[in-house]
Amino acid sequence: MPFESRRESEVRATPLSPAVRARHGSSRMLESYLGDIEYLVREQLWDEAAPLALALPHICAALADPDLHSSREQYLKWCESWVRPPQTDTSMSVPTPEAIYALAVKRGVADVEATGGIPMQALRQLRLRRLSRAAPARRRVSLADVTELGDEPAREACMALLYAVRCWYSESASLNLVVQSNLARLAVLR
Repeated sequence: MPFESRRESEVRATPLSPAVRARHGSSRMLESYLGDIEYLVREQLWDEAAPLALALPHICAALADPDLHSSREQYLKWCESWVRPPQTDTSMSVPTPEAIYALAVKRGVADVEATGGIPMQALRQLRLRRLSRAAPARRRVSLADVTELGDEPAREACMALLYAVRCWYSESASLNLVVQSNLARLAVLR
């Protein structure tokens, strides 16, 4: 899968008009990916949910990079910036960035060095969501929905990462030209 290389300055050179900015309220591809994780969490299918959720920091870091690169450092930096408990739920425990990364390594998600720093598998999984039919609106998952503790580290990581990605997208990525350009590039790749 070839990726075009762009310098960040080229991508940022074109400012978004107010009409275009309003249009970037959400990414259907990203929402579909998060919806799939939420469904798997609700069904307590931790072996399927955890790898998808643990790939999210690599996906977000890659989307914010003009060349779609990610690394261990970018993964940890993204987690440090965005993984936090919701303001409405102070009882939620949030794993540390190192704990999330260690779980990702354990689940075989964190290796991007072999692909030149591009999280190819994670980006392919994200792209597959754009090819699927529009799923019916799903109810967002909360800790109350997950009554069975199951795999507690995976459960905590999934919940924290789902919340973090939604915060990242709404507070930063929806208006970031690099992220929007990379989402568009992923959407048209065949």
